Amino acid sequence: MEEKITAIPAIIFAVFFFTIEVSFTYSVWLNVYLFLVVLGYFFVTRKWGFIWVLLLFPFIPAITTFWSVMIQGDGLSDAWVLLTRTYAFAALGLVFVAGVDFEECLLVLEQYRVPPTFVYGILVVVHAAPEIRREVSDMRDASLLRGKRLYPWSAYYYVKTIFLAMNWRDRYTEAMYSRGFMENGTRTHFEKWHLARSASIWAMVFILVGNGLLIVESVVR
Repeated sequence: MEEKITAIPAIIFAVFFFTIEVSFTYSVWLNVYLFLVVLGYFFVTRKWGFIWVLLLFPFIPAITTFWSVMIQGDGLSDAWVLLTRTYAFAALGLVFVAGVDFEECLLVLEQYRVPPTFVYGILVVVHAAPEIRREVSDMRDASLLRGKRLYPWSAYYYVKTIFLAMNWRDRYTEAMYSRGFMENGTRTHFEKWHLARSASIWAMVFILVGNGLLIVESVVR
């Protein structure tokens, strides 16, 4: 059995915690803090594409929300809260996308008591996606050879894909059972995932600093 270290549970907990906190608090400081932390993380890891997405993607929703609340709402304070909250939510979503490998996340969650049938069902869909794209490409090429053009809204795409999925379902099910998969059986793992201690410490530090800013802001206000 291979032992591996992962930071995924700490990232998921921190993102979930801050998402709930940002949703139910009235704090510009916390929102700006989350934005700057995520922006600094992208700079350190040199994820330049994510930096541009973080800066530009929430811009129009943030500005339009700011302007509408400024004109028709309760004034400047509410407008700043909603503007910074838009960027904070975008930052949390992007750090989850950038910091969590989807397949690794599923395998880790399976070891944290998520039902194996759910995990492996999603993994089947993930691994079948390239085959589905190839089948769609073959259907498009075959229709062009017959002098017909298929469009994304063509019903033939969806009907053929559904029949293919039903056929692959039986094949995948047979393959899993042939390798000893049992829905209610006790599973062993070739890779054993352990939570990285440093990730847990950093997650707690970020949470404590963010809540400290909340307390300071409430005192100053």
